Amino acid sequence: MLTLVVNVGKYCNLLKAAAMASALLLTACGKNSGEDTRSELQHDRITMLVDSIGYASPKFMAICDSLMSLAKDSADYYELFATKGMRYTIANPADSMLYYADKTLVWTNSISNKTPRIMGIKSRGYALKASYYHTMRQDNDSAIIYFTKAYSTAMQSDIIYNAPNMAANLGDAYVFRDDLPNAAQWYRRALYVADSLNLPERSIASINMGLGRIYTQLQDYGNAQKYYEDADARFNMMKYNMQVYFLNNYGNLYYFSGDYLAAKNMFLRMKRLIEDNGGDKNINDISLCKINLADVYLNLGNTDSAQILIDEIEPFYRKYNVESAIYYIGTIKIGIAVKKGQLDRVKQIVSGEHYKFPIEQSMKGIRARYMKQYYSLTGDYRKALELTEHTQAEEDSMAHNKMNMRSMEIMMRFTADTLKLHHEMAINKKNEEVMTARVTVMIIVLALVTVMLSSAYMFIYIKKRRLQLQLKVINLRQENIRQRISPHFVFNVLNQQIGLGGQKDDNTLVELSKLIRRNLELLGKSSISLKEELDFVDSYVTIEQKLIGESLHYCKDIRCDIQQLCLPPMLVQILVENAIKHGLKAIDKEKHLTIRAIEDNDDYSVMVENNGKGYDCRIPSPNSTATGLNVIRQMITFINSGNKSKMHFSITNITDEKGNAVGCKATLRIPKNISFNNFKE
Repeated sequence: MLTLVVNVGKYCNLLKAAAMASALLLTACGKNSGEDTRSELQHDRITMLVDSIGYASPKFMAICDSLMSLAKDSADYYELFATKGMRYTIANPADSMLYYADKTLVWTNSISNKTPRIMGIKSRGYALKASYYHTMRQDNDSAIIYFTKAYSTAMQSDIIYNAPNMAANLGDAYVFRDDLPNAAQWYRRALYVADSLNLPERSIASINMGLGRIYTQLQDYGNAQKYYEDADARFNMMKYNMQVYFLNNYGNLYYFSGDYLAAKNMFLRMKRLIEDNGGDKNINDISLCKINLADVYLNLGNTDSAQILIDEIEPFYRKYNVESAIYYIGTIKIGIAVKKGQLDRVKQIVSGEHYKFPIEQSMKGIRARYMKQYYSLTGDYRKALELTEHTQAEEDSMAHNKMNMRSMEIMMRFTADTLKLHHEMAINKKNEEVMTARVTVMIIVLALVTVMLSSAYMFIYIKKRRLQLQLKVINLRQENIRQRISPHFVFNVLNQQIGLGGQKDDNTLVELSKLIRRNLELLGKSSISLKEELDFVDSYVTIEQKLIGESLHYCKDIRCDIQQLCLPPMLVQILVENAIKHGLKAIDKEKHLTIRAIEDNDDYSVMVENNGKGYDCRIPSPNSTATGLNVIRQMITFINSGNKSKMHFSITNITDEKGNAVGCKATLRIPKNISFNNFKE
């Protein structure tokens, strides 16, 4: 669904980009110095073009040719020439963009005096060339190169107000390359520049939409919701095509977060908007709305409504060979067939597909969900294993992207603070030079200001060092996330299912999928309640019991309010996994695993006990890397660095009357007043 928004919705994006680019030509008609100053006549010409591009007038090309014939100089001519080329971002033949881009750039490169106006025309040439690679060739590497040039030249031009738009286009190009951290960084830069230039709130709303889309793809639905709510507050300021684009992406947020009822309501709101603005005349918009509604109805169990919508829109997409939409339609058909038990129909759909361009991963993820159900019903657990392994790799990649993006955001905030401080220090130095001839009192005041600024600089430097430590911890957690749910554990479960031959009453595969999903959800939190942690551990042990057998006995002894007790996620799970892997699996007798939680006056204690072979740090296990314990110690060290009350962790053996080890106990002591604020990612 999300990929479809990008590919099919791109027609709305390109129209928006063309209108914004032309509008910024009008903005640039303000005061300039020397030969770059535009006349009132030039101002009126650009105003006419703004209106014609905004409404995609069929007379646009004739208007451009007429105005170009009246151009007084080359700069005026090529400014209109580049604007004329923007027409091909929304019309055929789209490859004409390259002709207008190259001719504009050849002329600007021949000008030795690169005035702000010349740089503005050059920026539009680069933007056209980037759009060509982005839409025609789907060569996002080249698109990124030319959008970067368009942004840098816009920053040096008389149309600097176009720079946020170029930064947002760069963000889109990185999204198509599945480089979400860089995409978010460029959207944030667009937001920062737009705010600095005091652009209209309509522009800020479009940037917030882009950030919301990126966070949706990262499955960070909380941040995505925040940006969409901010954009929704400016909904009435948007033009119609941007309103459609916004409601479509907002509906996708609810779809991917699993709130299908809210998704349906958002897409119905989109449908009402389209009907109020021409209905079926806006064939791109209404088809996009219906294809997303079809998938929502499918997930709500209304397969008949889903089939009706698919039948209505499929001819349109096949007529224009929109591959991403055709792939999505095929996916929904697979889902309908699975729901109705028409398993032979699934094989027919898949065998008849052939695509020229690659399909985005988010679209593949939707299909994988329906195909897992299909393979489960047909008993093809080998295919289910392959899909699960691929899904796990994608989830790991998504978590990696999320960590990288958060790291980049932290450093970006630090960079912004540093640049602001350097700017203040530069202003202070200039003032000091002006005030050198004044009285001694003023010199002392300036010296004090300098000291204060220097102190602030040292504060930020210390803050940077602290952030670097935080980044190390974040990276450590990322590097060791696979240790929290071992891949060997996943493969053992899947191989067991293959060996069972698909018993209908065995839902182990479903439980494993839920466990992996819950693991990723817990990863994004700085702290959770012990109840949440024990719910996860219960699911984990249930699956382990199916692998080990009836000899594994699991119990809990809880003597405190587990809703009030908070701790970093996965600590108890790591201890339980170690207990089973290194303690209980090494013995042949009955295996007992116990989790205890008690409350003292000032703290809580959580203990994981087993009757395994015990723990001896002097004799390393050949199957152990000690990674889990290192993760625990690193996390506790970092949390303790920001608290007066300290967490403690210990491992002791349980012995019999003769002093022999008959088990092991790992203990976490957690003060009641401890804070996890410095552990936020």
